[in-house]
Amino acid sequence: MIFRILGIEEEISGQPMVLVRKTLHRLWLDWLKLNPLEEKVELRFEQLKKLFYVDLGFTSDWQAYYHSQNLLIGESLSRRCGNATSLAMLLHYFARKLDIECHAIEFPAQTILAFKMSQRFVYFDACNGEECSLAQLEVIHRGHKGNLARLSQDDLEPISSAQMTERWLAELKSACLREDDFEIALRVSQVLLRLKPGDPHEMRDRGFIYQQLDCNNVAINDFEYFIEQCPDDPLSKILKVQIHSMDSQPAILH
Repeated sequence: MIFRILGIEEEISGQPMVLVRKTLHRLWLDWLKLNPLEEKVELRFEQLKKLFYVDLGFTSDWQAYYHSQNLLIGESLSRRCGNATSLAMLLHYFARKLDIECHAIEFPAQTILAFKMSQRFVYFDACNGEECSLAQLEVIHRGHKGNLARLSQDDLEPISSAQMTERWLAELKSACLREDDFEIALRVSQVLLRLKPGDPHEMRDRGFIYQQLDCNNVAINDFEYFIEQCPDDPLSKILKVQIHSMDSQPAILH
């Protein structure tokens, strides 16, 4: 999973990720020389936590949790800190090296990993390095969705590598938009549309980014596509007004 993300990160940032891949491999080999693997998965899980949070010193950057640098794997690896999503992907990498079955779950509030033990699944928050009970997950879920929301079995279902990639990209796009980094946000949006061609909501978001970059003609095309595909969406009415306003503005040549 992480190498798929690194390939996309290389495309978006323009920075080669070869060193990141080599660093991950070296960290694993260096640790393995000094730590023979336990036979029982529960003991290997304890080894994983010690490797990641003690030996390598990964932690959550709570002061700048939503900053884009905390989503980029290369940055998170070099700084040894990140957010729930980047830390989960790095932890997943080392879990697989330790032969521990592990996957991210549907849980919408934040990225949560599920580790398969001998007789149960352990739900785990990579951000704080702690296990999560179902009761704790429900509290987080209600905080995200509203007090009437309830945790369901669907929220605990595993997601694919492709779905995890889309989640990471969506978070990165949101971070770049908050930081007014519209050029990177556009690159992220283009990748998302490659993964989800014709998705009207991604087209709408790309239109907003084009608008911020003063590319009004292209933005209008994306907005009109969204309106055509989602005529009953409340945003369609707002976008119609927005398009009229943009049509009256002089074109800017790039």
